[in-house]
Amino acid sequence: MLLTNQRLQKMRKIFTFVLLAILSMTAHAQMKTLQNNENEDSTIAVIGYFSKNDTMEYQRVQGKMKIVDNDTTQRGEITEKFMVVVTDSTANGYKMEIIPLSCEIKDIDNDYQMRMASLLWNNIKGLRCRFTTDELGSVQHIENWREIRDVLKKSYVTVFDSLYASLPALDSVMPRKQLESLTLLGCSTEDGIKEQYDELDMLFGLHGNEVTMEPVETDDISEAGYPTHSRIESFYPAPKDEYDIEGDYVVNARTDTKLSGDDVKDLLSTTLGVLLTGEVSDSVSKYTNEALTNTKEGMTTTNYEQYCYFFNGWPKLMQKIVEINVAGLVRRIEYDSIEWTRRHWE
Repeated sequence: MLLTNQRLQKMRKIFTFVLLAILSMTAHAQMKTLQNNENEDSTIAVIGYFSKNDTMEYQRVQGKMKIVDNDTTQRGEITEKFMVVVTDSTANGYKMEIIPLSCEIKDIDNDYQMRMASLLWNNIKGLRCRFTTDELGSVQHIENWREIRDVLKKSYVTVFDSLYASLPALDSVMPRKQLESLTLLGCSTEDGIKEQYDELDMLFGLHGNEVTMEPVETDDISEAGYPTHSRIESFYPAPKDEYDIEGDYVVNARTDTKLSGDDVKDLLSTTLGVLLTGEVSDSVSKYTNEALTNTKEGMTTTNYEQYCYFFNGWPKLMQKIVEINVAGLVRRIEYDSIEWTRRHWE
């Protein structure tokens, strides 16, 4: 049976999404390796000096863009608002809560991920996440992860019911059984719930680590097994306006990961088969093989990260930008930022 243009477009979106998801995890892992530097005078220790009843209000913006011939098109955007409250402070660390406030979703491209996010928000908008950190501010446990697990599993089933009912063609591209099984498996443990709350890693992922004041460049192998080049630097910027405080600091990082055309083909053959039907998986592989034949460009992903902290370790502005370029044919950018909007410190 021949594939329609609509189904082919869906497959290409999924193809790009899978590659992006696999390779966008490398930069943050690279940053965490630069800790415990012997020269203490040349490092910044990311430490949280929090107090009970401290409250930070944040706005998170996640979105996608597509660039063709230098023409940029917005594909979708999610804007969330939430609070982080310190409910207790002890000698061993802190107890905190994430309290969701609002969520606005712009689904410009009729994207199934955006549709899922919209449906999921309606089911979990009253759900709070209670977590603990050590004395440095590094996240240790999610106290109510079982409660969150039960709510998420029930909500995801409802989401898939609605999603596949409204997009019946999706099942022929990405069978519900595979997608639902993987999704529910991903929220079955405490570690899985932590990954669901990825804002925790953005806000507190570097707490308890040290980064060098001077730029450091490294060549390494990513967790996915591909060569990477990283540059990490940190500095104390001068106060710029009334909201900046003396002692605030910034950590910047950039990581480039390059894959050959053959690497991309191998990556697809071992990942897409888990989600897609045989016919669709074969068609995506054929499309990819044709696109990458006789090209030396392969695929390049570039991760840009910036972490801005107040002097006391409260996150101020956290930004991630991931750019993926496949054989010069597909250029896609995903961005994610969390910025403070209001604060109350004891």
